Amino acid sequence: MKKIITTITTLSTSIVALLFAVNANAGLLNIDFSADDIKVGQSVTVTINAQDFDATDMFDFDLNFDNSILAFDETSLNSDLLLPDADMDMFDGLEVANQDWGLSFDFTDSVMSADGNFMLVSFDLIATAAGMSNFALVDFWNIEAFTEYDIVFSGSDSINVSVVPEPSTVFMMMLAGFALFNMRRQAK
Repeated sequence: MKKIITTITTLSTSIVALLFAVNANAGLLNIDFSADDIKVGQSVTVTINAQDFDATDMFDFDLNFDNSILAFDETSLNSDLLLPDADMDMFDGLEVANQDWGLSFDFTDSVMSADGNFMLVSFDLIATAAGMSNFALVDFWNIEAFTEYDIVFSGSDSINVSVVPEPSTVFMMMLAGFALFNMRRQAK
C-alpha cells in the first residue's frame, strides 16, 4: 500500500510539474545593419527581426551603442507592431526613447499580442562624428514568457564611421595653376 501511495504521489507531482513547465523553445532576435562602414552625414538602417516569439502583450529591451557618434532618426521608425499615435490618444504600441547608452524600447498592447515571426523594429541612425560604435541588445524582459531569446547579429556587431575626405590643398593649387595657364594661353 505504501508503494502505491508513493507511486501515485510521484506521478501526480510529475504531472503538475509538466503542466507548469517552461517552454524549451528559444526565440531568436536577429539584428542586421544595412552597412558596417559609413561616412559622417550618412545613415545606416538597423533592423531587428523576431523569430519564434512567444505571445506577449508587454516587453522591453535596450539597444546599447555610442550615441555621440550615431543619432537616432525618429522619422524612420518602422515596425510590424503597432506604433503609438498621440493624435488618436493611442498610447499602446512600440515606444522608443533616446537614452545615454543608446535606445530604450517598450512595447505594450492591450488589444493584440506580439507572437511568431515579425519585424520587431527598423530605424535609421545618422553618423554625426567619426569613430566606431559597438552594439549590444540587453535587458530583454518579457513579463509573460520565461523563454530565453538568443541574440544574433547578421554580420558585424559594430559600425565604423569615417570622416568624409576633404579635397587636397595640393590638388586645389594644381587646379588653380592649370586654370591660370589656360587663361594665359587663350590671351595670346
